[in-house]
Amino acid sequence: MTDVFEEVEEQVRQDRYAEWTRRYGPSVLAAVAVLVVGYLGWLGFQHWQRSQAQERAGALAEAVRLAGEGDAEQAAQTLERLAGSGPPAFRAMAHMQRAALAEAQGDLTEALQAFDVAASTATDPIQRDTARLRAAYLVAETQDFSALRARVEPIIAEGGAVSFLARELLGIEAWEAGERDLARETFQGIADAFNAPESVRQRAGLALQVIGPAEPAAAAPDAAAQPQPDEGATPAPAAGESE
Repeated sequence: MTDVFEEVEEQVRQDRYAEWTRRYGPSVLAAVAVLVVGYLGWLGFQHWQRSQAQERAGALAEAVRLAGEGDAEQAAQTLERLAGSGPPAFRAMAHMQRAALAEAQGDLTEALQAFDVAASTATDPIQRDTARLRAAYLVAETQDFSALRARVEPIIAEGGAVSFLARELLGIEAWEAGERDLARETFQGIADAFNAPESVRQRAGLALQVIGPAEPAAAAPDAAAQPQPDEGATPAPAAGESE
């Protein structure tokens, strides 16, 4: 009797499995196929991304080589092509190389514009702030102190990787502009910052020695130190009065 029940139970299981396979088998197979195709596509995309990155890196290195050999025109064409498309990091690097090339040729206006474009293109904070700081160095050479200050104060306020270099630039330019108090305050802040690079802290200490301490404020006259009239003396008559 037990064997009969077992045979019936097995037949029911087989029938249920056959029914499940008939109803859901095609959908499951389709889902598996989609997953496999998607995974293979992802692998292909990763490979394409790597090959594109290698190609762009090679083109960027070639542009730098051409610039170093004096072929500025060909280097500029390569950099312009790289700056026009691709991932933001590569476009930002291409703009920065264009700026460096223009700076080397003495075209500081073009270099400043290229650094600004690089800063607006970059998505990496270090790359962005580096471009902003390079632009600030050019502003220090070509514009007044107020323009330089407007460039570096946002970098300092954000506290990024190059913020202490921006502070150093602000201190130097403040000193040259006659803003001794601002220069002293800026360099003192660098010297007191435990997380500032050691080389920058050392330069800040030397700058403080050159600037010197703040001048003491002029003391207000002490009323108690003023000469007091003799209590026994007769006051002088006012004008028009007889003695």
